[in-house]
Amino acid sequence: ALSLVFRDAYPSRQTATRTFLLDENFTDVRKILVRNESAKQIVTMGGGSEFVDQKWSAVGLDSSRLLQELANPNWRLELHGTLHVRTTDHYIGEHVIPLRQTVEITPDFLHSETHLEEPAERLKRYDMKTYFDRDGATGQARVTLELTQEILTAAPFWAHGIADRRVRRSVERTLANQETAIRKLIAENIDDVPLLPLR
Repeated sequence: ALSLVFRDAYPSRQTATRTFLLDENFTDVRKILVRNESAKQIVTMGGGSEFVDQKWSAVGLDSSRLLQELANPNWRLELHGTLHVRTTDHYIGEHVIPLRQTVEITPDFLHSETHLEEPAERLKRYDMKTYFDRDGATGQARVTLELTQEILTAAPFWAHGIADRRVRRSVERTLANQETAIRKLIAENIDDVPLLPLR
């Protein structure tokens, strides 16, 4: 009877992954992602949050020798940034949270990793990987998504399994939304691929 009244604070940590292949050539996909500032969009593509601001620093390309470096077939660009987003998920609540993001771009992949810097009231952990890779067999873009969330839930011990399932569904729904948003972004821009000097 006491457990029905006293609701424990239970941290549920769940991870989900999702992989899919885009119909388009990886190079075109990468150019679209770069032109559309996808580094910040990736974070909010899953829904449940709104972009607030960002600060970036870049390494890998010397701006004074930009054209020379872009001609290098092994060019590499790495971005480090701190983003602030406002959570809008009713399960987590509304908070502005800082996220540390690293984006690495080469001719054959664009990898983004995002981590929660400071826990919010209920969101205790947020780790997201969004990897775009050139498929070796087809040259198309293969996308791998992985998200880990830890949410502090109000659940007595006998309801921990229910809380885990709810958090798991939330994580899986975020990845499904992210896939839909990625496909939409590429489809809307594929006929206008920028002619950047990056192969």
